[in-house]
Amino acid sequence: MNRRALEAICQTFAPGSDGVADAVLAAARKHLGPAEQRQLSLLLGTFGRGFALLSPARREAALRAWCDSRIPQRRAAFVALKQAALSFAYMRSESDWARERWEAIGYPGPAGAPAEPPARRIEPLRVERDLELDCDVCVVGSGAGGGVAAAVLATAGLDVVVLEAGGYWSERDFDGAEDPGYDRLYLAGAAAATVDRGIGLIAGSCLGGGTVVNYTTSFRTPADVLEEWAALGFPSDELGACLDAVCERLGVNTEHNRPSRRDELLARGVRSLGWHLDDLPRNVLGCEQGRLCGSCGLGCPLGAKQSTLVTWLADAHAAGARIAVDSRALRILVVGGEAGGVEASSNGHALRVRSRAVVVAAGALGTPPLLQRSGLRNENVGRWLRLHPGTPVLGVFDEEVRPWEGSLQTLYSDQHRDLDDGYGVKYETVPVLPGFAAAALPWRSAAQHAALMDEFARTTNIGVLLRDRGSGRVTLGRDGSTRVRYQLSADDLERVRTGVDGAARILEAAGARKILSGHSRLVSYEPGQRGDREGFLRDADAAGWGPGRCGFFSFHLMGSCRMGASPASSATNPDGETWETRNLVVADGSTFPTASGVNPMVTIEAIAHLNASKLAARLN
Repeated sequence: MNRRALEAICQTFAPGSDGVADAVLAAARKHLGPAEQRQLSLLLGTFGRGFALLSPARREAALRAWCDSRIPQRRAAFVALKQAALSFAYMRSESDWARERWEAIGYPGPAGAPAEPPARRIEPLRVERDLELDCDVCVVGSGAGGGVAAAVLATAGLDVVVLEAGGYWSERDFDGAEDPGYDRLYLAGAAAATVDRGIGLIAGSCLGGGTVVNYTTSFRTPADVLEEWAALGFPSDELGACLDAVCERLGVNTEHNRPSRRDELLARGVRSLGWHLDDLPRNVLGCEQGRLCGSCGLGCPLGAKQSTLVTWLADAHAAGARIAVDSRALRILVVGGEAGGVEASSNGHALRVRSRAVVVAAGALGTPPLLQRSGLRNENVGRWLRLHPGTPVLGVFDEEVRPWEGSLQTLYSDQHRDLDDGYGVKYETVPVLPGFAAAALPWRSAAQHAALMDEFARTTNIGVLLRDRGSGRVTLGRDGSTRVRYQLSADDLERVRTGVDGAARILEAAGARKILSGHSRLVSYEPGQRGDREGFLRDADAAGWGPGRCGFFSFHLMGSCRMGASPASSATNPDGETWETRNLVVADGSTFPTASGVNPMVTIEAIAHLNASKLAARLN
């Protein structure tokens, strides 16, 4: 790869930063497949040696031209380079430049690992040679779906083997540092995205999966959503007892809801407008609700977050389940139309698990490719992907916010939940650390971006979380890579626009002196001083809402192998069993018939509980 060009690009985004190009290349070698590495090499070759010879002003102009290009591929390349360069510039503790910038913006740095962390609850199976195992059920994945399924099956007396592609990290490793936290705990180091880079895809990839890194939000599935699902063949009437069981095991409560400064500002604005506001249920016990909580998206160092690591996986392990980490499932073994095990790669060794049944819970992005590699041809495998695409609206205040600390999420507003037949947006706020903020903020020049970061300590965010009616698709590339295609529909974009306007209204009512959108171009106004909300929306429309125009992120991946009444419209039957292969059960967020409209963890766990309970009854 053309390191000289990459170094010049990184220095243009963040002048004076150190070690960024090497960090980007190391991440690319670890997380990108061969085809994606070739694309990066070709991209850097396009910039070539000449880019490094340009003056800083001309380099900035060249990057802005890529940002504003009519060619989607150029905009996608700009987004990828910007996010990589700026995130690594701001998040690396060993970087002198990053530490100086932290001091300038008031960020105290990561809290560090706890002095006396809880003892590890799980002893994974060590795979040190090619290995064959026999069991009743092999479970692929250990997050909200796989962790629950493993516990239900193991406590029913079945012999269970769990395969987790990620590593095992526990409280002693959760030091609050973005680097290496993203690298250890997130899919593709938190850099996964749709093929056009239009939506960042944020998913856990470790033992415990998304439950280790999520924001503890624990909504039950809304009743109107269950009614919608029932009409599509989903067994909604059976889910209630499983929702109860899940909420009890997770200790879901609103007793650890001391608002952060972010939530206080959300509440101030919402109450001023007379809009809906409510407490947010959370799966925490003994939560600190202070500085440590802000970095809890990198794992809870206290063990207060009731992830599958401390609940369902611990139950499964206590009941005799064997858990193998760093073990990637390659394909399902199918014998006579029935699942007979899993072929996997574990720490460089071949791992073959023979079983009477297989539960796939690799997530909405991982389950479809695994089924496709295993020979399933149902056209609904990979279809109907929903993402709850979210975009931030930022408010800069005269008062200090310290957006990196405080309870993860404690309040929300459903004022615009139902804009059209149950589809709309939810307003939530989340903690943001410097590396993530630097990657998400608009960049028009190094000086402009640095000025925005200088205001970071006084900046809050309101996430506009869309319940999307449209859908995307997960496919298997010719090179074996997973490819995610998703375009926001016109009516979904109208609801996003309403949500951006609503978030601006909340921030303005809360007293923000400057409000910014999530666009690549700088779209902002200063209430009562420069511009107004109507002009803000016109500028947002002019900047565009498509890929590379407006930044969207998805923390909720759902629906790519949905349950239903017919193989013509779904990938699995109402028991979660695939239509094509007996005793091959899906038990993760991919089973959702449509978007849930709420943070999906509890719903995923309830579906896994239901599907695993039915499988256990059949096998026993």
